[in-house]
Amino acid sequence: MRTSTTALAVSLALILSFLTSSSARAEVAAVGAGTYENDSPAVTLSGDWALKTSTQDSAGSFAQLGGTGYAQISFTTSGIKWIARKSSSSGQADVYLDGVKVQTVDLYASATQYQQTVYEVSGLPETTHTLRIVRTGTKNTNSIGSSITLDAFIAPDIYPPSTPTGLTATPDSTGIRLTWTANTEPDLAGYRLYRANGSSWDNVADKITDTTYLNADLQPGTAYSYRLVALDNAGNESPRTATVTSTTAVAAVGAGTYENDSPAVTLSGDWALKTSTQDSAGSFAQLGGTGYAQISFTTSGIKWIARKSSSSGQADVYLDGVKVQTVDLYASATQYQQTVYEVSGLPETTHTLRIVRTGTKNTNSIGSSITLDAFIAPDIYPPSTPTGLTATPDSTGIRLTWTANTEPDLAGYRLYRANGSSWDNVADKITDTTYLNADLQPGTAYSYRLVALDNAGNESPRTATVTSTTAVAAVGAGTYENDSPAVTLSGDWALKTSTQDSAGSFAQLGGTGYAQISFTTSGIKWIARKSSSSGQADVYLDGVKVQTVDLYASATQYQQTVYEVSGLPETTHTLRIVRTGTKNTNSIGSSITLDAFIAPDIYPPSTPTGLTATPDSTGIRLTWTANTEPDLAGYRLYRSPQGAGTWVVVQNAMVTGNTLLDFGLPPSTSYDYRLAAIDTSDNYSARATTSGTSAALPSIPQPKLADCPAATTSPQTESQLRGALANANPGDVIRLAANTTYNFAWFTMTRSGTAAAPIWICGPKSAVIDGQGTSDGRGLRLDGVSYVNVIGFTMRNGSKGIQVKNSSHVIVSNLTLKHIGDEAIHLLANTTDSYVVGNIVDGTGVEPGRAFYGEGVYIGTARENRCQYSDCQPDRSDRNVIAFNQISNTTSETVEVKAGASDGWIFGNTLDGASMTSDRPSPIVIMGNRWVIAENVISHPNEDAIQVWTADYEQQFGLENQIFRNTLGTSVTGYTARIGTLSAGTMVGCDNDAGQLGVTNIACQK
Repeated sequence: MRTSTTALAVSLALILSFLTSSSARAEVAAVGAGTYENDSPAVTLSGDWALKTSTQDSAGSFAQLGGTGYAQISFTTSGIKWIARKSSSSGQADVYLDGVKVQTVDLYASATQYQQTVYEVSGLPETTHTLRIVRTGTKNTNSIGSSITLDAFIAPDIYPPSTPTGLTATPDSTGIRLTWTANTEPDLAGYRLYRANGSSWDNVADKITDTTYLNADLQPGTAYSYRLVALDNAGNESPRTATVTSTTAVAAVGAGTYENDSPAVTLSGDWALKTSTQDSAGSFAQLGGTGYAQISFTTSGIKWIARKSSSSGQADVYLDGVKVQTVDLYASATQYQQTVYEVSGLPETTHTLRIVRTGTKNTNSIGSSITLDAFIAPDIYPPSTPTGLTATPDSTGIRLTWTANTEPDLAGYRLYRANGSSWDNVADKITDTTYLNADLQPGTAYSYRLVALDNAGNESPRTATVTSTTAVAAVGAGTYENDSPAVTLSGDWALKTSTQDSAGSFAQLGGTGYAQISFTTSGIKWIARKSSSSGQADVYLDGVKVQTVDLYASATQYQQTVYEVSGLPETTHTLRIVRTGTKNTNSIGSSITLDAFIAPDIYPPSTPTGLTATPDSTGIRLTWTANTEPDLAGYRLYRSPQGAGTWVVVQNAMVTGNTLLDFGLPPSTSYDYRLAAIDTSDNYSARATTSGTSAALPSIPQPKLADCPAATTSPQTESQLRGALANANPGDVIRLAANTTYNFAWFTMTRSGTAAAPIWICGPKSAVIDGQGTSDGRGLRLDGVSYVNVIGFTMRNGSKGIQVKNSSHVIVSNLTLKHIGDEAIHLLANTTDSYVVGNIVDGTGVEPGRAFYGEGVYIGTARENRCQYSDCQPDRSDRNVIAFNQISNTTSETVEVKAGASDGWIFGNTLDGASMTSDRPSPIVIMGNRWVIAENVISHPNEDAIQVWTADYEQQFGLENQIFRNTLGTSVTGYTARIGTLSAGTMVGCDNDAGQLGVTNIACQK
């Protein structure tokens, strides 16, 4: 064969390139077992390789090289495969392994072949190797081209890891713990554990990555055998270890009945479980082949319960591994629930009973099967006697405490209390080491004994008796009837009803006994009946006999003070009345009686301290330091004009806190105050004193037409008015023309003035905005504005009169609004700091079917409309003033304030509810917080003049409102001010006129 100079030059160039590249690579990135596609980072492609997609190649692509170059991979496995396409246009490539040319591969095939293994090597040591495929540029004479292809490299791993060492098996909880020494192969994937199953081996755990494994939830007392293998990343499995065997721990149970299917019972062999109503718990187990039944227990004995029958055989019984008996289960007729084996008297440690079928039988039996109905583990040994029992007084009873018993089968304790010569069980199965025997008679001795109980119900011997006397429950001032819990009646007292005795009853004692009470007041009274059949009693005070009382009287006397003491220090004292059995010579009997004890308190609380008076809201805020007496009932506050000395009680109800707002006072007026503390016996302290001046009345602007500045624009037509409203600037004055009607349903202002330069919209009464119908539209809407004054003119015939929305510092003054479909004036959508003053509202709710919406002035937004006007939140239209308006002929409330609106005033208005529908009870309804409703004249309510309400679903509103100096223009059938039960903190002045039911349904303040 002849070789051309050109071909030789190409070959030399390729060899030089290979050698140069090999020497230039400082480090080979070797990979382990796996398939590495042509575009893998593990594959080096040198030259102009074209990557092409194809569904017939590995992973959907192959690489093709038509010029100088190579493909290379480094690997650590024992072999490698080059996968490529063969085709009619493919050429030849040299294969280099670790730098040595080992083969020339011809990729020619007459028809294309896919995913072909064109080169393969195996049996290499598992160290780093490098395979390089170099295009030679040569080809088979039949080929029409010389390109080469790479589909993938496959690096198989055929060498398994070494066999694991150090495998051990030990019992652990409910299973077997396997432990071994870690393998060191770098490609180790984990371990696989096999467990013997007869002659085969089950895979019980795969790819364990630790060197320990718990094979849990196994049968107790059973031997299990294991083998372990190591796995590498290629799935190669090592040889198996030698077999290791371990037996699961015995799960010992305490006293109880353990049926044949109980988890505590181990059944080894082919036991058949059969149902039967004549066996324990409705079933029994039967074994006809090799096997046994086993249970471990901690009690002092065990019973094997079984069926005996004409087909039953024999079984050997093993106790703790020692054969103790052979049991014959034969009987000519079937016998149920038979105790066929029993042992007792064992120490209470762990024991194991095993019943083994022998396969032998009685000569009369027709079979050799054995049966198990149940095991019964009785416990006949009681716990030891508890130690360390003590008894001490605690609250209303006796606290028992003792040292805990240590028996493992302890169930608890039982407490006995002496009852004469017998003992009552007062508490059973106490699991703590302390117990409170509560609600006992005060000052009485009680005796106790304690026993310990185990799970079998065995009771220990009783402890020695311990005795303690209950504490004295001392009471404060009050009247304590004969049946009061504060009174101890010892003996056979008879309780009798009578209308002539205190609280309709008295107690009578004809035998040995006493009555006793403990108290903390400065004295005590014994109230009793005296009669012709009564005897004598000794009186003991703090354990010392102080008097003998004779209850004899020739005629019965009721509610008599037969003993009294006073002047005692206010500490704990005890009074005991003891029947003596003696009597006056004139008496026909010796019984004694108790009607009641009365503990008076004659000591007042100390004088309050820290009393201050500061201006607040509509009056003066009084604050002081709280008294600390335990029997404090509250305070009484008195007020007088400064220097006058004419004192009145500020609030009819007792003040229970340490602050009070004396509200509704004439503004900027000075007053003197006195404060007394009061205890539960109605003793008054000395008075604390202070002085203060009431808050000033807030300024209420009332601009009239005469206050309107000179016009900057004077619209004569509806369109001119709309243009003026749309283009207004701070300081502009829009003056409506006299004797002119502006017919338009939606006049809207969205422009704002400033505090220094408000926008004015004013006109005389003869200037009229006419909404042209009460079914739709508003006369005038102010939307998102501030500092706008609306003064003087008339509005009529609109669905709404004037609506102020999302605005502030608006004044609506001296308008006349009449014949309005719904409400006349509405402030809503968080409108604040605005004034509605001096307006005349005459006729609302005139649209048919809309009477419900006919308010005169409406503040805020109904709950169902909040998402439209206030972002679904309560409408905070705060600090608005409604003053000096005349409102009449409204079909709904004259003024209504919705929940959410706070801190406003309704002041000096004349309000007539004569046209309200019957379902509107009051001209003024408040559901907001901290509103002042004062000096209004209210006429013709349907029920109450004013109502304040808090909704049960929104209890943060309807609170802390002030109502004072309101006048009734007509008779009121209800209250002047009715306050809802949830409307906390609302105050009503006694200076309001009174309705037929009174000023208010709560305590008023003077």
